Amino acid sequence: MAVASNPDLHIELQVRLRFETLIADLSLRFVNVPADRVDREIENAQRAICECLGLEHSSLWQAAMQNPDELVLTHLYRDPDLPRPPERMSGTRFFPWTQAKMMAGEIVSLANTAEAPPEASRDRETWQQFGVKSTLGFPLSVGGGAVFGVVSFEAIRQARAFPEPLLKRLQLIAQVFANALQRKRAEIKLRDSEARLSLAAESANAGLWTLEAETG
Repeated sequence: MAVASNPDLHIELQVRLRFETLIADLSLRFVNVPADRVDREIENAQRAICECLGLEHSSLWQAAMQNPDELVLTHLYRDPDLPRPPERMSGTRFFPWTQAKMMAGEIVSLANTAEAPPEASRDRETWQQFGVKSTLGFPLSVGGGAVFGVVSFEAIRQARAFPEPLLKRLQLIAQVFANALQRKRAEIKLRDSEARLSLAAESANAGLWTLEAETG
């Protein structure tokens, strides 16, 4: 006797396969991405992930240069049909509970933002304002170092849970983003250091030389 196929299961498997392929492609793409393309690639990846999973929103926040304890929005994907958020958003102002949790290294996963704990009242107001029904956020750090940012993925049109396998895959993407941003920061810091050294040498009317150790 033939066993009837389950169309919903077939669709689920197709989505899972597309997402696994996307994760592999993104991981490879970010291996040697140049510093000046990191921001563009992250936002492209946010869009691709949301479109693949049927999510409408993804935001990435980084510690402010003047105040490392405050997160500011730096990368955003939001469904084009949805209203745009303010030009500048601060985690301290809009998501104080979430920011404190993730800056402490915790993952925040809420299948229903309306059921957030009482201490997250300000965050809940913001989620309601922007129509966020479900959210999943990851702290960004490298090699066990300090958290310097967070990335989150949100459902807006319909609330949804984030099962453990999906959470682990998105956590991998968060680590890919963290590594790319850390490389970018290191390259910028090196360029700034070299520029200051060159300026100092020019001001002192001095020359800079390098020595090849093997040949002298």
